[in-house]
Amino acid sequence: MKILFLNTTGGYFGGVEQNIALATKGLTERGHICFFACQKNSAVEQQSFDALFTSTWNLGTVPLDSILAQTKPEVIYVHKFDDIESVRRVSKNIPIVRMIHDHDLYCPRRHKYYALSHKICTKKAGIGCYLDLAFLERGPKGIAFTSIRNKLNDLNENRKLHTLIVGSNYMKGELLRNGFSDGQIALLPPCIAPFAEPPKEFPKENTILFVGQLIRGKGVDTLIKAFALLKNRYPFPVTLEILGTGNDLENLQTLVQEEGLTEVVKFIGWVSHDKLVSFYDNASIVVVPSRWPEPFGMVGVEAMLRQRPVVASKVGGIPDWLEDGKTGFLAPSTEAQAFADKMLILLQDKKLAREFGMAGFRKAETAFSFATYCERLETILMGGNL
Repeated sequence: MKILFLNTTGGYFGGVEQNIALATKGLTERGHICFFACQKNSAVEQQSFDALFTSTWNLGTVPLDSILAQTKPEVIYVHKFDDIESVRRVSKNIPIVRMIHDHDLYCPRRHKYYALSHKICTKKAGIGCYLDLAFLERGPKGIAFTSIRNKLNDLNENRKLHTLIVGSNYMKGELLRNGFSDGQIALLPPCIAPFAEPPKEFPKENTILFVGQLIRGKGVDTLIKAFALLKNRYPFPVTLEILGTGNDLENLQTLVQEEGLTEVVKFIGWVSHDKLVSFYDNASIVVVPSRWPEPFGMVGVEAMLRQRPVVASKVGGIPDWLEDGKTGFLAPSTEAQAFADKMLILLQDKKLAREFGMAGFRKAETAFSFATYCERLETILMGGNL
């Protein structure tokens, strides 16, 4: 089968592009021919990314209809792409399958929680988005106006697609809420890059680990407050390692100082995926304290593949992979005391922490394996059972 991937960006720019690369490797190994077209190249490991495909194009220089004439794909596989109407216009009878990676399609604010109250939104996209100031967005030059009407029109264009792939039951529910039919939605959790090394033994040191962007929606402030509460109750040395970068870094560093935690909280910065494994292996607990409804939450599954227990917010797609009381603990988002209580249990009961880690490993190896992902994706792209 010939497959044309479409995305805004080329190269190993972020998680979406990592997903495309992994899917391409798996589909190529299964005998399919993969092409790629994007609106711009990121220049991040561009050559190695482009080498995965039979051919690649930049839509700024080669129009899509010309690419379709050259490749004659049997399916167009769209990822992050704003102008879906232009794809539909030139695709003719070629099926279009789109993977929805985040909340951008059905949430004009993109975060799926309210700007002022920070409570999770449970409404469909519509006139109410104006009341939540969704016509404003943060750009490189500060706050700018954006068109909600255009976003609602794009949502309507996406309702006409053949198939939409989502990573969690939460995202499927949001599409159903916004007028998509159950028959056009396929559930496929994101592929997790396999680790080359087997997991290491549980560490003797007590280290709590966060991996992700340092933005308000990730709830790192809640984690720091929970860690402060934990330190007051746990008599042994324990460290919090925070991996990632983002626009909330300075606020979080100030919070650490205010809580008197500068000696035990380490801001590591950005770490490449191949180096993450050592941080997972050195961790006693991995925490996902998101206040926004995570579309899925891949960090948690990666932690499970390293046999580490997870404490995470009960929001979005997280309950799809975290079994409360079996592979870790779920806690109400933004409740620091609840997170502190759950982390304390796992620090005090290392046997339970190991049991959770092993149960998570077994689940991740079966439900979220790379082979399972590729087989399911192949079936969906070939028009099989959703």
